[in-house]
Amino acid sequence: MSKKLDMLNGGVVKKILIFTIPIMLQGILQNLYNSADLIIVGRFSGDGALASVGATTAVYNLLLSLFLGFSAGVDVISSFHHGMRDSKGVKQVIDTAVIVAPFLGIIIMFVGIFFAEPVLVLMKTPTEGGVLEGATTYLRIISCGIPFSLLYNFCAAVFRTSGETKRPFIYLATSGLVNVVLNIALVAGFGLGVVGVAVATVVSQALSAALILLDLMRNKGLFSFSFKNIAFSWQKLGKIVRIGIPAGIQSCAFNLSNAFLQSGVNTFGKDAVAGSTAVATVEGLLWVTLTSFQNATTTFISKNVGAGRIERVNKICITTISMTAILGIFIGMGCFLLSDPIMSIFITDNPDAFDYALERLSVTFPIYFLAGVMGVMPGAVRGLGYSTSPSLISIFGACGIRIIWVYTVFQRYNTLAVLYLVHPITWIITNIALTINYVICYRIVKKRIKGVRKAQLA
Repeated sequence: MSKKLDMLNGGVVKKILIFTIPIMLQGILQNLYNSADLIIVGRFSGDGALASVGATTAVYNLLLSLFLGFSAGVDVISSFHHGMRDSKGVKQVIDTAVIVAPFLGIIIMFVGIFFAEPVLVLMKTPTEGGVLEGATTYLRIISCGIPFSLLYNFCAAVFRTSGETKRPFIYLATSGLVNVVLNIALVAGFGLGVVGVAVATVVSQALSAALILLDLMRNKGLFSFSFKNIAFSWQKLGKIVRIGIPAGIQSCAFNLSNAFLQSGVNTFGKDAVAGSTAVATVEGLLWVTLTSFQNATTTFISKNVGAGRIERVNKICITTISMTAILGIFIGMGCFLLSDPIMSIFITDNPDAFDYALERLSVTFPIYFLAGVMGVMPGAVRGLGYSTSPSLISIFGACGIRIIWVYTVFQRYNTLAVLYLVHPITWIITNIALTINYVICYRIVKKRIKGVRKAQLA
C-alpha cells in the first residue's frame, strides 16, 4: 500500500478530501460509463432499447444492494481493529471478506437470472416497442456480473481501511474504459443493442475485480491477501454481518422504493420511462458524488472510536456533512440551470420524453443536497458501531413513506409531478430523524469510552 493516511491525529478537512476525492471520481466515472451505455444504446438502438435498459435499473440495484451493504461491515470492522492496533483481527476480516464475496454474488446472480421477467412484469414494465423483452434479456445478462461486482467492492473496502483510495479508482477507470470501447463495438458496430451493452458491462466488472484482487495479493504486510495463508473467521463474519445486513437492507429498501416509484412511471408509457431514465441517470451521478463522503465518515469515525479518540468524532461528522451540503447545492443547482443541454445528450428526437424529463428534474435537482446528506448520515452512526437504528430510520423514510405515497396520494392525484414530490418530502423527514439518532448514539459511545478510561486509571 502507499503511504498510509493518519486518521487519528491532526486536522481532518484535507485528509477527508484526500480520502474522498478518488472515491468520488470513481463513482462519477462509473456513472459516466453507465451514462455512456445509455447514450450509445439510445442513439444506435432507439428509445425502446433505452427504456429497456432504464426499466431494469431499480431491479438490478435491488438485487445487488442487499449484499453490497456487507462491504460497509468490512469497512467498519476492519477499521475498528486497525484503530485498536489488532493486526490479527484486520487480517481475519480481510480474508473472510475476500472468500465470502463471490459466494454471495453467485446466489444473487441466480436470483436475477431466474426471476428477471416476473419481477419486471410485476413492475408493469411496458411491452410496447419490445421494452419488456429487452429489459428481461438485459437483466439476465448483467446479473452474471454480480459476483465480480461484490468482489471488487469488498476488496475496495479493505483498501479504504488502509487509507488507500486511489488504486481502486484506477482499476475501475481502466475497466470502465474497456466497457465504453466494447459498447461502441458491440452496439454501434455489430448492432447487438441491449445484449451488447449487457455483455460489455459484465466483462468490465470481471476486469475490475481481477485487477483489485491481484493488487491485494501482491501487497506485503497487513493489508494483503493470500490463498496460501487464509485466516477465515466465522466470528469476524458474524461482526461483518451485524453491521452489513442492516446497511444492506437499508440500501435494498431504498432501491425497493425506487422500484415502486418506477412502477408508477411505467404506467405513463414508453416516453415517460425514457424521460425518467435520462433524469435518473444524472441523479445517479449526483448521488454517488455526494454520498462518496459516507465512506470517509464511516472509516474515519470507526477508526477513531476504535482508538478511543471520541473527541474527534463530532468534528469529522460535521466536516463531512458540511462538505456534502455545500457541494450538493452547487452541483444540484448547476444541473437544474443547465437542464436543457444535459437532457439533450440523452434524448434527441422525442419531445414528449424530453418534457417528461424536465418535469422530474425540476422537482429534485434544486434541493438534491438533502438526498446527499441523507446518504452520508447513516455512515456516521455506523462508524460509531450502530447499524440497525440508522437503517430502520432510512427504511421508514426512504421506503415506507414512498410506498404509502404511491398507494394513497399518487392514486388520488395521478400525475408524475405528484409522484416525484415524494422525494424531497422523504429527504427532509429522514434527515431530521437521522440527526437525532446520531446524537443519541454519540452520547452512548462517549459515555462508554470515558468509562473504559476511568477503569484503566483506577
